[in-house]
Amino acid sequence: MSGLIEFVQLRGEYASMLVVAVLLALAARPVARLLALPRNELGDHFWNGGVAFVVAGRLAYLALESPQTLIDPLVLIRLQGGIEPLAGVAGVAAVLAWRVRRRGGELWPWATAAAVGVTLAVIGYDLACVLRDACYGATVSTPLGFQMSGLSEPRVATPLIEAAVMLAILSALLAAAPRFGVRALALSLVAALALLRAALTPASALGLEAVGVETLLLVALGVGAVATAILPRTGIMRGRRVA
Repeated sequence: MSGLIEFVQLRGEYASMLVVAVLLALAARPVARLLALPRNELGDHFWNGGVAFVVAGRLAYLALESPQTLIDPLVLIRLQGGIEPLAGVAGVAAVLAWRVRRRGGELWPWATAAAVGVTLAVIGYDLACVLRDACYGATVSTPLGFQMSGLSEPRVATPLIEAAVMLAILSALLAAAPRFGVRALALSLVAALALLRAALTPASALGLEAVGVETLLLVALGVGAVATAILPRTGIMRGRRVA
């Protein structure tokens, strides 16, 4: 039975990656139009960022959890074992820096594209939890939780909650983008992603045991993004405003 469960979950991971890839491909044209970026270059940006996220996140996870497996190529491509999200985001940031430095272009439109891409990836991956049989979070009583297949106690569908909240935030921010500018959009998305993930960590499958250093880093990242977005507006930081 455990072998069958592993078979289903492993293929669910790859199916989830496919869902994310399709979502990003469909979003490339409208996002490029919104940010006034070349459609083909934005598609490449999404693709390169996605690959960097998976590779950096997977290598970091193995380096932290099981360094000896880094020399085993079969372990590297079995994504069921885990990916370190913060390392993945660092990989996306590296792709962004490379893109702006080597190919030119203004920073904030491309940074906003990266932030939108990561947000869409999170939404798509969370919604695809049904393919991985992994929509369950912490144990809670009804009506907050409900029975899930193979589990004896009601659970909260934490990934679906995160996807719904981030979809609402993304829609609101995209609607407000012409008024506030791409810089504010990028920083707001980073803050929303980090702080929402930190807030929902106690509602994950591990409950309060999941709260740790990564949660603190997420809070720091979110607060830093908020501070960076609002300080120039309050006059604490001086300089030219970036659209």
